[in-house]
Amino acid sequence: MSEPRAIHKVLVANRGEIAIRVMRTCKAMGISTVAIFSDADENSLFVKYADEAVRIGGHQPSESYLLMDKVIEAAKRTSADAIHPGYGFLSENATFATKCAEAGLTFIGPKPSAIDALGDKKRSKELVQQFNVPTVPGYDGDDQSLDNLVQQAEKVGFPLLLKASAGGGGKGMRIVRESKNLQKEIEGAKREALSSFGNDVLLIERYFEDARHIEFQIFGDKHGNIVHLFERDCSIQRRYQKIIEESPSPALTPELRARMADAAVNAAKSVGYDNAGTVEFILDKKGDFYFLEVNTRLQVEHPVTETITGLDLVRLQIEVAEGKAIPFKQEEITASGHAIECRIYAEDPYNNYLPVTGTIRHFLPYVNENMRYDTGVVSGSVIDVFYDPMIAKVIARGNDRADALRIMTNALRKTVLTGLTTNKGFLIEVLNDKGFAAGDFDTKYLDNNPKLTEPRQPSDAVLAESAVAATLIGFNQRQNQRKVLRNIPSGWRNSFYRGQVQAYTFKEQTAKLEYYQHGKQLFFKIGGEEVKVQLVSLDGGQLVIEYNGLRKRFTVSAATNSTWVHHPEYGELELKEISRYPEAEVAVIPGTYRAPMPGQVVKVLVKPGDTVQSGDGLLVINSMKMENTIEAFESGTVEEVYVEANGFIEAETLLLKINKAEG
Repeated sequence: MSEPRAIHKVLVANRGEIAIRVMRTCKAMGISTVAIFSDADENSLFVKYADEAVRIGGHQPSESYLLMDKVIEAAKRTSADAIHPGYGFLSENATFATKCAEAGLTFIGPKPSAIDALGDKKRSKELVQQFNVPTVPGYDGDDQSLDNLVQQAEKVGFPLLLKASAGGGGKGMRIVRESKNLQKEIEGAKREALSSFGNDVLLIERYFEDARHIEFQIFGDKHGNIVHLFERDCSIQRRYQKIIEESPSPALTPELRARMADAAVNAAKSVGYDNAGTVEFILDKKGDFYFLEVNTRLQVEHPVTETITGLDLVRLQIEVAEGKAIPFKQEEITASGHAIECRIYAEDPYNNYLPVTGTIRHFLPYVNENMRYDTGVVSGSVIDVFYDPMIAKVIARGNDRADALRIMTNALRKTVLTGLTTNKGFLIEVLNDKGFAAGDFDTKYLDNNPKLTEPRQPSDAVLAESAVAATLIGFNQRQNQRKVLRNIPSGWRNSFYRGQVQAYTFKEQTAKLEYYQHGKQLFFKIGGEEVKVQLVSLDGGQLVIEYNGLRKRFTVSAATNSTWVHHPEYGELELKEISRYPEAEVAVIPGTYRAPMPGQVVKVLVKPGDTVQSGDGLLVINSMKMENTIEAFESGTVEEVYVEANGFIEAETLLLKINKAEG
């Protein structure tokens, strides 16, 4: 064992919220920080947060964050003596860790041999089995030919799970329930795995329909010490990715927790693990658990563990990488209270969780002593097609689970996030759902509760109040912009009792208002009732309005062709103004298919003249690192295809046209 080597400058080989998270601890430790950034990220918050920053490439990860030699060159150029990989990108790449060592750089993560052994799902299963850790039945062989994978999958039986051996985060992961979809799903999983990790090796595992996803935080050092820092329950998932995590798990008894913790530590001992890692398990309803994989890096949800233990895991990572021993023994680690993390994504949960792009107009977190926000965005930040659509991780701490749930729900309601569609309201619905609140859930909870993905409709009162807030902002702006006749009331008419009319739509709902000014007061007619309205205060889109003596706080954001309003009881609404001079409607051409989101065309599956059946795949679009297959909604013949593979497209781009089959 060599002498401890102090770290003075860290290059963070990542982006977004995790880059800022690592830099925050570095700055507290007196360590200088370096960011690397792609062309797409040149104006991002993490670039501004770092002490130095190096432009490293184009827009795609393959042109920037995945280029090992460029990352190491940036470290040398800035005289950094260590690299922290964050999570994703190169964080579980043994070759990169080796290259760092060869360049004289400290890699803040486990040793390359541990990454190589445990980061590969196939090898990790073989290793942990030697330590009597139960594993999921399946196929992890070397023959990765399509024909063999199909044969092995048939032997495993359905439902089954395809998993990228080198990956995580749901990339390259597919559930297959019947044989007819098998080949297509294998091909798609291989493409996604290769795109995300540079490795298309797949594992095939039995899929458990009603199990929990439990993971244990482990930590090792270079002196042979290995401990666990308790569990996280990550069972609430969509598209095989976690969206809500918590600790302690409501499913574990003290005895079961101890058995799973021992298995996690044994998995780490199988390779002499020496930094932060996570051992993931499936837990079935009988209380039997099976090893899934080891993530040889810091996890997205590590703040949950930090919240209940009071530890800074990034600080511990750095100290262990310097050669220091873990400063506590297993029996000295305690957990207190309950922590819940919710991930806010730019996506539409009411439309199959499709990712969304756009500009964040207002992002105003609700902060108190029990809340933590890990984010890489601020008001004005842009969410684009190149990276994961996560906006923020919101972490709440309570004395117990019910306390944490109440604190989290309140914070999400009061957090303002306007300008684009997010899953914030959906998260609130899940937190308040009876089964989740009772702790009775598994990885299929969202699939088994489709009511949670039914669009929420605001009440008439909520819609009207939001429309009033939007109208008041416009009224106030017009008043301030007037340069002549400033003493005449806005919208003045000869007929005192005839007001101005303003109308908005929110999805299928309409709010029509009539208002007039009398003196310094505004009066609105809403649903036949006259309401006295007073603008109490206005500051940068945040306003307090008094309705007949009742005051409420709103945030209003102007966006392209719409106005976003944060209502204190409902959340965000995108209001579209109904013009008094209607525009001609755009004709919809029968049989045409348009892109549901922006992205890159990965593969065109049909050509003009092909006959397709309803449900057949037409083309594959990659948006925010996830593949989406556009399927035919009717049978017919392909007339035209308007896009090509590898091309970038915007939402609503015309993709192809199908002539509907007769009869």
